Amino acid sequence: MTSAAVAPVRPPNQGHRAAIVFVHGFTGSGIPTWSDLSPRIAGDLRLPSWDSWTVTFGTSWLPDICGIWTADADLDVLGERLATDLSQGTLQRYEALVLIAHSMGGLVVQKALVDSPRIAERTHAVVLFGTPSAGLVRARALKFWKRQLADMAKGGPFIAGLRADWTRRFAAVPFAFLAVAGERDQFVPPESSLGPFSADQHAVVAGNHVTMIHPPQSDQNVVDLIAQRITQKGAAGNVGDSALLAIELGEFRSLVGEYRPRAKELDSRALVRLAIALDALGRRDEAYELLADHGELNSDVLGTLAGRLKRKWLFSGRRKADAAAAEAHYARGYALSKEQNSFRQAYYHGINLAFLAFVFRADRDGARRYAREVLDICRQCRTSDGADEWLDATEGEAQLTLGNAEAAFAAYKRFVAAGNDPWKVGSTYLNARTIAADLADRNLARELGKIFEDPQP
Repeated sequence: MTSAAVAPVRPPNQGHRAAIVFVHGFTGSGIPTWSDLSPRIAGDLRLPSWDSWTVTFGTSWLPDICGIWTADADLDVLGERLATDLSQGTLQRYEALVLIAHSMGGLVVQKALVDSPRIAERTHAVVLFGTPSAGLVRARALKFWKRQLADMAKGGPFIAGLRADWTRRFAAVPFAFLAVAGERDQFVPPESSLGPFSADQHAVVAGNHVTMIHPPQSDQNVVDLIAQRITQKGAAGNVGDSALLAIELGEFRSLVGEYRPRAKELDSRALVRLAIALDALGRRDEAYELLADHGELNSDVLGTLAGRLKRKWLFSGRRKADAAAAEAHYARGYALSKEQNSFRQAYYHGINLAFLAFVFRADRDGARRYAREVLDICRQCRTSDGADEWLDATEGEAQLTLGNAEAAFAAYKRFVAAGNDPWKVGSTYLNARTIAADLADRNLARELGKIFEDPQP
């Protein structure tokens, strides 16, 4: 019985925007090849927001009789076939993809990725099991029999071209990547499955070329290997948002692909968007250089970069990397604004550093040092007529950090009474409430609620 070309492992959820796609190898078929592993991945509690599908293409030991009636497609065509499934067919609605392939299927996946930039942008992770990425010596003797075998031949034009294209396109691989070898696999030896890739992208699991993807139910190792590769860019211990994170990273890759080549033409707002995307993709130095080259690396822009990451940290599972990146931006902005005697920018960056030291680092002494510095800057602002609407909120948070509750309440009351925008009041209350929660002080939380939730005229 022939498997459907694209088939769900489990009924898909129409609300899901991310998918795991399983691709079989030579003489394989979608559901049968992945009969053991795909249901376990689809049901893994670490991956609740991912749909799972298998892709099936024509492959067999029957000899190709080209030009007469039918023959199995070569790997160039299969790469385009997979790209079609992912970009125009059933799977096109997914904004983030994980591609898991066995044997020759890994070559098909690599071909689709090097030829289709948009698919590469949507791809969050790739896991290849027993893929002859450096080719097979034994395929040379059989290349007359099948075009697919000819394409897998070591030193052949397909393998040579694929390796050159992969190096050119993915000098820095933009997605999580893992090449897996079976410890007893002699059909595709490790020098072919692992050799073309760096050591940090290698893994070896139990089994031979076939059994490596059919682990017994008692062996969770391969399932863990896949789940961890998919969720590795999420927060430690927090993998529920891995699909949303994958989508966001894909959007950033797309934006960088569109904006980076024409950075000289961008206005300030677009440059900041590009810098945010570069920073999110781990290219922070490049983001800074870009902004500096265009005269846009200032404390205000640094605050924009930091604020986005701080909000993401607060609302998206407390990923340590987000808070640490926000802290780095605030620190650079704080130093820059103090050098330039920009008091308003200085107290903005300083109070955020105090907040992160208090809540993220649990460094109460460090937080109080920043808070005392911020209060000094606020006093300079008042005497130099450099205050803005955030001054009372900042003083309130600094006093709260120092444990001076009554002084904090007085400053917060002035801020609320001034009729500031609701989002500014809400943002201030969020910080205050977070500090109170971190202190586990219910009385403090109740008093803050009276000020922000039920202000008296």
